[in-house]
Amino acid sequence: MVFNSIKVQAKAGLLAGALAATAGAANADTISLGAPIPLTGYFAADGETMEQAINLAVGEINANGGLLGNQVEVVTFDIGDLTPDKLAAAAANLIEREQVSALINGYGGMGPDIPAFCPYGIPYIHNDAVIGVVDLAERMRCNAIFNASDVDLNYGRAQFDMVLKTGHEFETKRLAIVHGDYEWDINNAKSMAAAAEDAGWEVVYVQEVPYDTVEWTGIQSQIREAAPSLIHLEALEPAVATTFLSQYKNKPAGRALLNVGYIGATTGLDDVIAQGQAEGLLAFTLNAHQENEAGAAFVESWEAAYGREPSVSLAAAVYDMVYMWAAAVEQAGDASDHAAVADAIRTMKYQGLVGTFDFNERNFIDNGPNTQPAQLFQVQNKERVRVVVGDQKVAEIVSPSWIK
Repeated sequence: MVFNSIKVQAKAGLLAGALAATAGAANADTISLGAPIPLTGYFAADGETMEQAINLAVGEINANGGLLGNQVEVVTFDIGDLTPDKLAAAAANLIEREQVSALINGYGGMGPDIPAFCPYGIPYIHNDAVIGVVDLAERMRCNAIFNASDVDLNYGRAQFDMVLKTGHEFETKRLAIVHGDYEWDINNAKSMAAAAEDAGWEVVYVQEVPYDTVEWTGIQSQIREAAPSLIHLEALEPAVATTFLSQYKNKPAGRALLNVGYIGATTGLDDVIAQGQAEGLLAFTLNAHQENEAGAAFVESWEAAYGREPSVSLAAAVYDMVYMWAAAVEQAGDASDHAAVADAIRTMKYQGLVGTFDFNERNFIDNGPNTQPAQLFQVQNKERVRVVVGDQKVAEIVSPSWIK
C-alpha cells in the first residue's frame, strides 16, 4: 500500500500561529514527538535544519486538526556532538520523563543512539546512514528503528557514478580523496574509491584529517603532485570544506573538479555560495526535495515560516519523516502502540517530497530512481543547480572559477 503525504498550504499568519502552538506546553490531548538533535557543536547547522523541518511539519499537522484528534507537541533535546552520554541523557529526558511517542531526527549519533533508544521499543526514525548502525540495530533486535535513506557504503559509490553521468570530459582517470575521521566519512571515502577503481580509475591520493583542520598547504601540495582530475572531500563539519576551498582556489590542482559531497548540500556552505566563492563546486545528497509541484509548495511553506529557502539536504527528508510517522499513527490508531506504528512504517511505502520511503528487510532504503533518487548539484551563479537526478542528467557542468 502506498501512502501519499497530505500537506497543508497554510497562510504565513496561520503557520506562525501553528508553530507557536507546537512549542507550547503539553496537555491531556497532546501526542508528544521527541526530537533528539544536535543544536550545538560540529553538527549544529544540520541540527537547526532538523528542528525547523520537524516544527514545520508538526505545525501544519496541528493546523489541519492534529493527529487522531490530538495536537502534536515537539519535545527537543540537544545531543551536541553525538556522544554516548548525550544520547543516554536524551533517552532519559525524552522517553522516560517526557514519555514521547516516537523519536525523529536527521541523524543522531551514528552508533551511540542505538543502545540509548533501542531498549524502549518506541519508533526511532533517523538518517544515520552508517552501515555499522544497521548492523548494531540488528544485533540488538531493534525492530522499531528505521534508517530513512541508504548507507555510507553505497553513498560514495552513488556519488562517483553520478559524477560520471554528467558526461564531463576528464583529462585523466585519477581520483584524490580527503576525508574526516568520522565513521561516515571513512566509509563514504572507501566506497567512492571502490567505485572509481571498478570504473577503471586510479585512486592516487587518500588522506584522513581531523575536523579541526584549518591549514591545508601541505595536503593541497600533495594533491597537486598527484595530479588528479577529480578531488573528493567528505566531512560533516562545514568548516572543513570552507577552509579547504578558500585555500584551494588560490593554487588549484590543474583542471580537476572538486566535489565536497554531502556538506555542500547543507546550509553550512550557504554563505560562501552566496558570496560567489564556491563557483563550480560539486555537492551531493540522497535527501533533496524533488523539483515538482509538491516540492515547490514545500519551498513556499518553508520560506513563509523561516524567511529563506530550505536546505536541499535533510530539510525535506526530516519533514517527510514526521508525516510518515503521522500516517503510521493514523493507520495504527494509537500513537502509544509502538509495535503497530513500527509495522505500519515498515510496510506502507510512504510517498514523500524526497521520494518513496520503501524500507528493505534491514530497515533502511536502497537508493535508486524508484525510491529516493540521489541528486548531484553544481554551484553556478551563486546557486546550487541540479545536474544529475537519479539516473537522468538534467543540466550541464560548467567550468569551475578556479580553472583558468
